[in-house]
Amino acid sequence: MTTTVRPGTLDDAGPLLAIRRQAFPWQVNTVAGLRHGWELSARNAKGALFAVDDEQGLAGFARADLNIWTSEEGAAGCVVTVRPDVRGQGIGSALLAEAEAHLRAVGGRRVVGYAVDEPDTLRFVQKHGYTLTHEARYQRLLLADLPPAPPIPAGVTISTLTEIGPEAVYAVDTEAMLDEPGDTPWDKVEYDDWFEDIWSDPNVDKDLSLVVSVDGVPATMTYLYTDRESGRFMSTGTGTRRAYRGRGLAKIAKSVAFRAARDAGFTEGYTGNDEVNKPMLAINEWLGYRAIGAERSCVKTL
Repeated sequence: MTTTVRPGTLDDAGPLLAIRRQAFPWQVNTVAGLRHGWELSARNAKGALFAVDDEQGLAGFARADLNIWTSEEGAAGCVVTVRPDVRGQGIGSALLAEAEAHLRAVGGRRVVGYAVDEPDTLRFVQKHGYTLTHEARYQRLLLADLPPAPPIPAGVTISTLTEIGPEAVYAVDTEAMLDEPGDTPWDKVEYDDWFEDIWSDPNVDKDLSLVVSVDGVPATMTYLYTDRESGRFMSTGTGTRRAYRGRGLAKIAKSVAFRAARDAGFTEGYTGNDEVNKPMLAINEWLGYRAIGAERSCVKTL
């Protein structure tokens, strides 16, 4: 069977979201959020989208772009998603070939992707020359089962992103990123790019995402990417500035944010953490998260 790959469009966001919910249900996104990311990728990171259709509609999709948040020259990313019922028919291989060709054309040298930790998917990426590296654990939390909130120490205050503003969030976020486990360092995050990508993302709930300050200095933050229609959120980007680590501030941030989400009508939370990040995994276990899946990052030199 011949697989025809076409350019992806913004209209593919809805059908892709339906496939993503089947393939990796721990990811929370919306049509508006996907389109936001794609538009920025095309404008700022030489990104491109690719798609394959069949008689049922969208059968597979790929996104490829450069990583503009790192000092590593030629760093790139690629994501390929295939509808579960049509895997093994060459759709993923065709999409990956187009994505890699695009990355080579725009200066990509080393591509990082992510694969669901299941035998067929891992064999696929290894067959195409990728080396498996980091493992990330994905977990689900039922908000009805939250543990008692930790006490708030003297001098500690909590603000929503709406209340504290983007500059304070950027300062915490970019410092915490420097120590984030992964295959590429996040060491070149310019404010304007961050503002467009993160602060302006329609999925980031600025009334539920929080910053914890110590004596007036922003120290810890956590993002909640929300889908109000489904009552689900993804907790991500939780980080603490180096001088304030070891004080339990991330536990406070998540506990307070999740209670606010529960009060706002959310029922389920999801998160993902690298297996080497033992402190964050311990916090998530305390909160009541339970593992539901895993992904492996995979790297290839083009």
